[in-house]
Amino acid sequence: MSDPVYDVYDVDYFLTKFSAIPDEQWCVGEFAWDGMKCALGHCGEVVPFATTAESQALRWLFDVSVIAVNDGKDPRYKQPTPKARILAALRDLQEKQQKQQNEQ
Repeated sequence: MSDPVYDVYDVDYFLTKFSAIPDEQWCVGEFAWDGMKCALGHCGEVVPFATTAESQALRWLFDVSVIAVNDGKDPRYKQPTPKARILAALRDLQEKQQKQQNEQ
């Protein structure tokens, strides 16, 4: 990628960031609520379309809706918490990227 934002905010960055956030600080159905946030909220996007460079990078990385994964609406990610679902999707993305690099 040529955009420096995507060089900084890569899969490893988000895996590290989200792994450090306790489960009780995650929510579904809202960007932010009562001190909790969804994945995009943890990236500074606390109202719809008020994006940050970090939240834009997360949206760009996902081949599916970040919100659907966070909220448990993507059938591939049925882990018990929003954090677990987001981390699972990021790990899948990391694996996909590694396979693509190995094929080159």
